[in-house]
Amino acid sequence: MSGQACDPDKGCWLLSNCEQNDINYTCVHDPILELTLYTGFVYSLIPIFLGIGILGGLGTGMIKRPILNLMLNYPASIATQVGDCFLFVTTTLNSLLLIFEKHPDHPELPLINFDISIIFNQTIPLAWSVGAFLQQRIPQFAIYLFQLCFMLGAIPFLWKFTHSQKQLEIDKRDKKVLIIEKIKTKEDMANETSLDEKELKQYEKFYINDHKKIQIKNLCFIFGSFIVNQTIVLMRSNKFNNSIIGIDACTLENNLVLILILCANFIYTTLVYWNKRNEEFYKDLVQYRPDFRYFTPKKTFWFYYLGGCLAGFSTGFIGMGGGLIMVSILLHKQIIAREAAATAAFGTFMIALNSLIQLFLQKTISTGQMFTFFGLGIIGLIVITKPAYILMNKFKVGYVVLIVDIISVTNNVIAIIALMIINSTLYGFEIMLDYHQHC
Repeated sequence: MSGQACDPDKGCWLLSNCEQNDINYTCVHDPILELTLYTGFVYSLIPIFLGIGILGGLGTGMIKRPILNLMLNYPASIATQVGDCFLFVTTTLNSLLLIFEKHPDHPELPLINFDISIIFNQTIPLAWSVGAFLQQRIPQFAIYLFQLCFMLGAIPFLWKFTHSQKQLEIDKRDKKVLIIEKIKTKEDMANETSLDEKELKQYEKFYINDHKKIQIKNLCFIFGSFIVNQTIVLMRSNKFNNSIIGIDACTLENNLVLILILCANFIYTTLVYWNKRNEEFYKDLVQYRPDFRYFTPKKTFWFYYLGGCLAGFSTGFIGMGGGLIMVSILLHKQIIAREAAATAAFGTFMIALNSLIQLFLQKTISTGQMFTFFGLGIIGLIVITKPAYILMNKFKVGYVVLIVDIISVTNNVIAIIALMIINSTLYGFEIMLDYHQHC
């Protein structure tokens, strides 16, 4: 903790010294990216942890506690900026890789489920804003406690899903379970159904669109949601950055912006919902993949919508868990592990764009340091994530993404417990109970 009051007899945690200023003793952190034998070892771990986190669809939040907070002891603001660097570069590049990845069961289809991504991204920005709003109003100990309970609760579910996914993939290889039949073409439907020419042309449009790696309409819905929500989010002031329209952080108007976000989100989501609902109505009419509906019935839409809400709130409130929640929700709906991890990873792309904006608004690290952290993220993606995708496709072991998720979650549980012990020992337990009102 840089800037934290300290006891010279106890000292400070790693890479920090307890130094006296004009008033008292405070912890002063060594220069960021100063290379020693120890820091060199820790920096070499970063690409590995990043690659594993991205592979499992959990994002880069999984390295903040074990690496940035525990092993490097970065101050909170620096750790957030470094995490934003990792999140943006890895999520952006990983999303590009995933767009061109093939689905294990249907190689002609994209791996990402864009329909579910649309639903997730309608609610993630709003829920993230609410979570971040509440996070600024609780002490550090409460955040640690929420994170710990969340991670401990996730491990049994991940373990259960790992075994079920592994058995499913073994059964598929042994032909005990049949992969869903091949998607029928226009010609197949002409021979097997009584659809007229107009209906067959509509069927063909759906078929062609689903087989595109880059689905323009769906991507426009996703980016449109981000632009609408993020524009309003930037109107609010918080302890990190000022409002783009000059609203003071400690006014009623600043908090009313959250209601504006809610209204804008409701209007945009309604427009998207009715558009996609009508699309699925025509899919039913022409009998196009009748078992794959996400906006009808309503309970299916609300299941994914509330799941995205929970993921966004978790990311804003405790700074992690969004990817884990999305993966768990998709696995619960019987979506295979590879597709679940890819869709969750793509779902965090909008959070990554938000992180990039926050990074430039709050940036105190140098441009050189920023690009160094970008480089570490790229190495993790190239050296760990991409080869893992190739191996999983080759050996048909998609359940591996859940194993690495369990590893990532376990690392965080250990790190959170360690941080609670370290902070209470060196600086006193009461320091974690302090609430710092920024108004």
